[in-house]
Amino acid sequence: MRIKRGIVTAALAAGLLALGSTPAHAIPPPPPGGDLLTVISYWAGDTLVGQRWFGCNQTGQWGTQDGQAKVSWVAC
Repeated sequence: MRIKRGIVTAALAAGLLALGSTPAHAIPPPPPGGDLLTVISYWAGDTLVGQRWFGCNQTGQWGTQDGQAKVSWVAC
């Protein structure tokens, strides 16, 4: 029983270590070239509930910053 517990513990530790070393792909890199306005849109289901933006010497926001976030880029 003690050997099984040791093997399971080692396997879980190795899995967590491998999972932590993978790169995050939650936010894709912006397209290459030029100045870009970064827009973060917040969605509640199919309804747009807020946005934040920055870049192109502009910053701003409206609505709420809760819900599912989607990042997009717009040329200046």
